[in-house]
Amino acid sequence: MKSLLLFLIALPLVAAIDGTVVNKTTGKPQPGVTVNLTKLGQNGMEPAGSAKSGPDGKFSIEAPAGSVHLLQALYQGVAYNMQLQPGTPTTGLQVQVFDSLPKLSAVDMTQHMILVESDGKELVVNESVIFQNDSQTTWYDPRAGTLHFTAPPEAGKDVKSRVIAPGGMPVEREPKPIGGKGEYAIDFPVKPGETRFDISYKVPIKEPMVLKGRILHDPGPVRLIAPQGITVEGDGLSSLGAEPRTGAAIYDIKGDAYAVKISGTGTLRSSESAAQPAGAAPEQPASEDGPTIQQIMPPGYERQYKWALGLILAILALSFAAQYMKSAPSSARSKPKA
Repeated sequence: MKSLLLFLIALPLVAAIDGTVVNKTTGKPQPGVTVNLTKLGQNGMEPAGSAKSGPDGKFSIEAPAGSVHLLQALYQGVAYNMQLQPGTPTTGLQVQVFDSLPKLSAVDMTQHMILVESDGKELVVNESVIFQNDSQTTWYDPRAGTLHFTAPPEAGKDVKSRVIAPGGMPVEREPKPIGGKGEYAIDFPVKPGETRFDISYKVPIKEPMVLKGRILHDPGPVRLIAPQGITVEGDGLSSLGAEPRTGAAIYDIKGDAYAVKISGTGTLRSSESAAQPAGAAPEQPASEDGPTIQQIMPPGYERQYKWALGLILAILALSFAAQYMKSAPSSARSKPKA
């Protein structure tokens, strides 16, 4: 009897994880959706079960209790994730999915920022493109991709990208060369909400250093950011002033193409350090000080500079953001959605 009790105590506890898959596009339960359960184990994320939603959209999976789980619903080629923390309810869940279309007029490009940095040997370019999807449908075009962009031929295999879906974590995505003219496409669904694409590449410095590119997405504000120490010149550039904390210069890019002559050296990190008095604690940004530039690590590769250079995240949507993102409106760009 004692040995049987010890055996039962040693058995892993299981819990039912059940709920309904709801199609938010139609507002109805969605049958036939594969729901996979992944748990966080000793070896990382491990499969923990799978089920398919029935005619009423309901599903049920038996899984080990007490660990972090991730539900992933696969619908029309797109994965929709729901994280379950220990102690949170695991029954009566609602997993949301959306219909997908290869073209969607409700998606707007709200920000496109190009940050240039240089140590005198290499020019590092980081771009962030943010899409806002205000519909109840996912924009997904696995053949053509959702974001198209250009990079100099010299960048070669150093072109990297990652994407952050609404409420998600950064996901590495390899850009696909298309057309043989320095064009790339990123295959990633743009779900309802905000999706951010981060692009990073580097090229050797040459004289004169001219960065050329084309805007391949629908019309929207395109901004060039140059840290202190770097000078930029080019037709179609309109100065919008300097970012208050770092002193980085911000320019509006007009038209479908740009050719910017770049000289000098500078990084966003060094600009921020120069703005601080020696020994002073880092200044905390306040909303009345205007928009700030947040730094995150670059996708795909480490820089070879002394500092780990930052990727531009946003010129934040505070009260002064309207000045930078909406002043000097960009001229219309006629580009069909990729």
